[in-house]
Amino acid sequence: MKKAILILTIASLTSCNNQTESNATKNEKAGLVEVTSFKLKSGVSNNDFVKSAEKMQTEFLIKRTGFIGRTLSLGKDSVWTDIVFWKDEASQISTMQKSEKAETAVPFMEKIDFNSVKMVLSKPKLSN
Repeated sequence: MKKAILILTIASLTSCNNQTESNATKNEKAGLVEVTSFKLKSGVSNNDFVKSAEKMQTEFLIKRTGFIGRTLSLGKDSVWTDIVFWKDEASQISTMQKSEKAETAVPFMEKIDFNSVKMVLSKPKLSN
């Protein structure tokens, strides 16, 4: 279970709000929303984490079919929230499977406290 959450988190955290280079179009509607919250490991700086997330984004996530967009944010309680929009569940699953072998995943994954990871997958019912 933790491995699945880890893989899903890897896939979801790599975009950091950059839709301009993704496969998405402005009118594409999400069929799946992935919301992941987590904390960083002790000693990891927010800046280092964002840099590794950006690298994984540009080298992996935005190239995946079905990725629409995302928001990565940090709360006052040091909990990160990552919201990723996918065309469909198949796209999210495919990306998760490919992330297991993505070389850019390791430096990114090493920064996350996986005991703190919580993930919810849902289908949107209202969007603009």
